[in-house]
Amino acid sequence: MSRAFKLLWLPIVAGLLLFCSFPSVNQGYLAWIALVPLVAYVSFSRGAGQAFLGGFVTGAVQFFGLLIWIPRVLSQYGGISEFLAWVLYGLMVALQASYAGIACAWTRAGMKRAGDKALLAFPMAWVTLEFVRNFVIFDGFPWLHVGYTQTEYSSLVQLADVTGVYGVSFVILAINTSIAWALLRFRNSGALVPMLVSALLVAGTVGYGYEAQRRWSKLQPGVRVAMLQGNLSFDEPEGVLAAKFQHGYVRMASQIPASSADLLVLPESPSPLTFQYDMAYRQTIQDLARRFRYGVIFNNISFADGHGERRYFNSAYFVDGEGREAGRYDKIHLVPFGEYIPWSRIFFFTETVTKDVGGFSAGNASQIVNMGGHPLNAVICFEIVFPNLVREFIRGGSQLIVNLTNDGWFGDTAAPHQHLAMARWRAVENRRFLIRAANTGISAVVEPTGRIQVRTGLLREEVCVGNFAFLSAPTFYSRHGDLLPIGCAIIMCILLILGLRPRRDRL
Repeated sequence: MSRAFKLLWLPIVAGLLLFCSFPSVNQGYLAWIALVPLVAYVSFSRGAGQAFLGGFVTGAVQFFGLLIWIPRVLSQYGGISEFLAWVLYGLMVALQASYAGIACAWTRAGMKRAGDKALLAFPMAWVTLEFVRNFVIFDGFPWLHVGYTQTEYSSLVQLADVTGVYGVSFVILAINTSIAWALLRFRNSGALVPMLVSALLVAGTVGYGYEAQRRWSKLQPGVRVAMLQGNLSFDEPEGVLAAKFQHGYVRMASQIPASSADLLVLPESPSPLTFQYDMAYRQTIQDLARRFRYGVIFNNISFADGHGERRYFNSAYFVDGEGREAGRYDKIHLVPFGEYIPWSRIFFFTETVTKDVGGFSAGNASQIVNMGGHPLNAVICFEIVFPNLVREFIRGGSQLIVNLTNDGWFGDTAAPHQHLAMARWRAVENRRFLIRAANTGISAVVEPTGRIQVRTGLLREEVCVGNFAFLSAPTFYSRHGDLLPIGCAIIMCILLILGLRPRRDRL
């Protein structure tokens, strides 16, 4: 048996520790040592191929546990057999695991030319691949970067308004790499230098975090928002759903005392009624909007006809306090297999999970809507996990982030908790209040520090009322974006070029 296979227990341990660092196990402190075994494995590897194997195994173990809710969603709502659901799940896990494998192989390739010290570039390789996950394969699936393990540690999260979530990932990876370096070279002089540098990095992150918390905790939000968590099920008969949409939200809204809320937000949910064409439903929404100072924001399917075909959009509607339609946002980043079928010639045997339509079309504008004199925006469902997408709304002037989502597909699994954990970072990165209305939970008001001010439970009908403020100051991250991962990518490309350059024989 080759050395690579004998040492595979190292990346397996790393994958298990990473899995335990995320919700719902949620032991985030484990992330600070989770990747030490993987870094050691990369050091022991005899080439980029072996290093890729180690990273792939770590990623496979990690994501197999974290995404275990996917087969049930595909089989129950996607119209495919359980066997095919597990096949597709295996493909998704393999794709996600490949990013870690590439990061390890990239690092090992750099070590070939630059020497063992190139191992210290591992954090840059990993962060680069986290960034790439926003764009590659099925239009990106950046689910659970390493930085997200620290969601509950507020002093560490605050760095995100400068670097995005990638900065916290980098700090964690720097600690892991420096620990591995010290263990591998404990007899050599200077073995502790990377650890000291990483410790200073952590200290600076924590110090910045405390100062940022002190500043942003002084806010006194004076605007009230109510979110109606209807807990509507896609499995209910259409007539029952229609009645709940026509009357259920009105009944729930009646539980809100007069003048105790300025804005009403309804979640993404499977509606059989259309605001665009159903006049009775339109009247219901308009009447609801008139009860609130800033009106109502809600989700619905919209339609556009042209070129002999009808296109469907997953949309957020904005109806102001006078009952007028103030604007509409069409979801830009659709869910693969949920709202459209990627590579449809290959996956011809699947259906979209939503089943509302055969497939949605993507919107093409980061729409900012003015309500009551304040520009704000909505993002729908898993769009909230894309830092670059949310940032575009802030650059356009949005003073409030509203997230409409339906996590009912996931049931009582880790997925709703994972989704909420990632959403909280968008509030910190852009220093905005985040209003999150979820059909089955978890609905919440997230403050600019990432702290959850108020939240609901899971899988139950509930009214959630909280406070927020419209904020206009841009952060460094919202102005300049992903400078850190882009810088890491440039450095790693230079290292790779050096690693691939052939040696010249000396005369």
